Amino acid sequence: MNTEAYINSGILHEYCIDTLSASERAEVEQVCAQYPEIRNELRQMQRALEKFAESVGKKPAKEVEQTIWGTLENINKEKTGDLNDLPLINKYSDHNNWKRMIRPLIPSPIPDERVMLPLRNANGIMQMLVISKTDVEDEVHEHERESFLVLEGECECHIGDETWRLGPGGFLEIPLHKNHNVRVLSPYVLAVLQHVDI
Repeated sequence: MNTEAYINSGILHEYCIDTLSASERAEVEQVCAQYPEIRNELRQMQRALEKFAESVGKKPAKEVEQTIWGTLENINKEKTGDLNDLPLINKYSDHNNWKRMIRPLIPSPIPDERVMLPLRNANGIMQMLVISKTDVEDEVHEHERESFLVLEGECECHIGDETWRLGPGGFLEIPLHKNHNVRVLSPYVLAVLQHVDI
């Protein structure tokens, strides 16, 4: 084999950037096993590409890194299901995990009046289990971010001129300084309400 021609063919570069088919990759690996000079060239090329990637790569902003770690921590807390160490709700929250966690707190039968059971109130975070057969009146929040996760039932949330229809698993974050209200569309709605101070 003309090893120099093989090296100059570009196939090693394609191997490094993973554009070869499975059979072509297997062929390169077989050639590298037979010819040490080709194997050495491939290793040098891989190291050069790694160094290039490191030199141009950007580390995510600290806020992005914190968001990613916070999301992963929330997922783990949801799976653990400890009522004494609740995660924040967000658009990635699994309503089935939350239902499992709060199941012992749900009254039976569902009362006619709205029930708001505190789940957490510390460090600027307040979470409540809300069970309601009645609509929630118009309100505005100036100093806290409100969001809620629907666990059971259906509702319609009006924020300014927009309307959001939510069912089980539906999550909504209410913007600051916006009038909003909730209309119950099913016999009742079971949800986790969250306020985070800003």
